[in-house]
Amino acid sequence: MSKRYQKEITCLGSVAFLTIVSDNTQRHAENIFLDLNSTIERFENSFSRFKKNSELSLFNSNSGNKSKVSPEFKAILMESKKIASDTDGAFNLFILPSLQRVGYSSSWIDKSLVSPDFSDRNIATMDDLTIGSDWALIPKDSALDLGGIGKGFLLDILSENLDKKQIDSYWLSLGGDIICNGLDINNEPWRISVQDASVPGLIVESIKCSANRKQSIATSGITKRKGIHNNSQWHHIINPTTGLPAMTELLSATVIANTGAISDVMAKSIIIKGPKFAIQLKKIGLIAGFILQKVDKTFMVDIGKENL
Repeated sequence: MSKRYQKEITCLGSVAFLTIVSDNTQRHAENIFLDLNSTIERFENSFSRFKKNSELSLFNSNSGNKSKVSPEFKAILMESKKIASDTDGAFNLFILPSLQRVGYSSSWIDKSLVSPDFSDRNIATMDDLTIGSDWALIPKDSALDLGGIGKGFLLDILSENLDKKQIDSYWLSLGGDIICNGLDINNEPWRISVQDASVPGLIVESIKCSANRKQSIATSGITKRKGIHNNSQWHHIINPTTGLPAMTELLSATVIANTGAISDVMAKSIIIKGPKFAIQLKKIGLIAGFILQKVDKTFMVDIGKENL
């Protein structure tokens, strides 16, 4: 008989919930969670900008020179370049200097963790990122941030790990970005609740996921990671064109897609580009659906029921 097992951990500046449905034992489930947690810790230690000795921080410190990169880092960079081409410039790894200039320089959960200071550098373009066989190169006056794709990319890794372990039904959430597969404990498709961007805890929509294929749901918005710096308000969604927090008509964007990386990137890109961009992405099949919550408290909902 199948049982539901869940683990909660703090990571990546947020809270993660790891849920599996399996007919294996509690001990087997704990071993699964240990493996997932180890993968998350390794990823965070490698690619957090708030760790001065992470592979990402060392890479940024060596900007202007070819740097040897791990296979995983290379995979992230290649996926980023691929997805960026579909966002019309809205997704750009080079926004770190702007994030720091507006005031987002320390970890959201642990303020003692402060990233190396690259605020005097500039925003390059994704075309300025060169990737070799086992190396990568960025301009000397630039620095990368993986916040726009990191959680989604990690969700895809965790999902693949579960697939290899023949865990067919799971629901993984990293700070609200989700990937799910199979069925829940009641043998029903997973349902994902979407909260009101202005009223925490108020559910405004429920997404019924596919029972036949893996799906990812990511939400991005301007209501949580924000603050005041030098008497100016800021939020963490940077428009690469201006180098400033995006001027947007949206409070949040929730996106349904086939992979964590795509849903993560496109949710943030829609905040920057607006509702018409969401409609365009749905039309060309890059996303399966979306829920947009506007600043004026109205909604645009196309959760793609015909695709779920």
